[in-house]
Amino acid sequence: MVGSKFSFFSLEQINSLRDRVFDLLENHGVKLDPHPEMLRILANAGVKVDNETGIIKIPQPVMENFINQAPKNFSLGARCQDRVLKLPRPDRTFYVRTGTGSHGWIDPETNKYRKVMTVDLANWAKLINGLDEISFMPFLFPNDVPRVTADIYGLSTLLKNTDKHILVQPYSTESIEYLINIGKTVAGGNKALKGNPLISMITCALTPRAFKQMDIEIILQSSRAGLPIHACSLPSAGSTAPITPAAVILLATAEILTILAMAQAVAPGTPVVACPIIFSVDMRTGRSLQSSVESLKCASGAVQFIKAAYNLPTHNYGSGSDAPNVDGQSMSERSMLSMLMGVSGSDIFGGAGQLEVATAVSPLQLIVDNEVVSMVRHIMQGINFDDDNLAWNIITETNPGDHFLASQHTLQHCRDGFTPHNFTKLTRDTWENGGGKDLMDNVLEQYHELMKGENRSLLSRDLATEIDSIVKAANKKLVHQ
Repeated sequence: MVGSKFSFFSLEQINSLRDRVFDLLENHGVKLDPHPEMLRILANAGVKVDNETGIIKIPQPVMENFINQAPKNFSLGARCQDRVLKLPRPDRTFYVRTGTGSHGWIDPETNKYRKVMTVDLANWAKLINGLDEISFMPFLFPNDVPRVTADIYGLSTLLKNTDKHILVQPYSTESIEYLINIGKTVAGGNKALKGNPLISMITCALTPRAFKQMDIEIILQSSRAGLPIHACSLPSAGSTAPITPAAVILLATAEILTILAMAQAVAPGTPVVACPIIFSVDMRTGRSLQSSVESLKCASGAVQFIKAAYNLPTHNYGSGSDAPNVDGQSMSERSMLSMLMGVSGSDIFGGAGQLEVATAVSPLQLIVDNEVVSMVRHIMQGINFDDDNLAWNIITETNPGDHFLASQHTLQHCRDGFTPHNFTKLTRDTWENGGGKDLMDNVLEQYHELMKGENRSLLSRDLATEIDSIVKAANKKLVHQ
């Protein structure tokens, strides 16, 4: 059974753009912030390094070797083995994660905006534990802890409250070591974390074609720890990138391949997920948008190109909205995004539950997203054309004008279709007699149901105490230095 896919590219265009990416990296290069160790490692791996300027240039044969070294199949680990995520997903669809680093929280009871607190992050994890389509999560930004260790508190809180995989976004160079140590502690040591990487790291380019010291250090330490790396380019068309889609895709791909090159130079075989997360500037306001038509087109095209040209797993926003509220705009934008990324072949959908260009989240929106991506998955699983599904004998043995309601074939397959949890499929009379509840009424009821029980994915008390000691050590060194 083959799912539906589409592409913006011809084979000739893919090959031409691939050549341009190699040309950009080999003859024009990228700039690294001062990092003598990484420059030395790259030079030893065959990269041309200018230690004075920090410019590195990657010859095409060297880059192709790095791409070949990066595994095309690997797993994102988890505390619970049932939660381990094999990439690519065995059914050839996608995994879903929530939004990254949001400061804002849309209260599910009042629909009012406020800042995220640590208790919200714990409840966020508990909610996600009960949503089958949400496979893993990054942490939100807790605003009631020291800012310099907010990422360390974030990871600690999630690990205490979920057994799903966690995506880690460090907020400073100094915190990387503590974040990895927390992962090692929960996994059971260095070797155990490599064998079951229950955390993965995201690192970003400083578009255009530059890398901060912090992100270089993330690559260095994560590769040595055996952690999968989400190689992220965040170009904004019209500001940090050229305004045209082809140019944005070219630039984003070059930056992602540079991250891959650094990871393979440090530790050949480091798993890398390509993340061309692309924005566009609204030229009327100067605001960067994630769900404009231009952003959707560029991100979709980048995913298609990277998969076709380099056979790398891909990760992009598969949900989210530019709207500040859970409203019609939000529902429309995220539905288009989910379907577009599905047919483009993205392996991971990011952004579930997020609003306002990834700066806020809503638990109720997350529940809606959980259902929408389930619909998209059902569509993406394609159509089976075997003899049973063609129903040839049944069709030919049925008289013209007859029906199939009483057919054994209909009985056999009547539960194959998608059954919505919150979306209404009732007639008006039945719907009104049941109270006339709309989508968000149903979603709020599900939210209450999911949150009323105990969290069965809590970390053991002993391990929680151990990671608390790491958080305290981080505070002592980073907050009070």
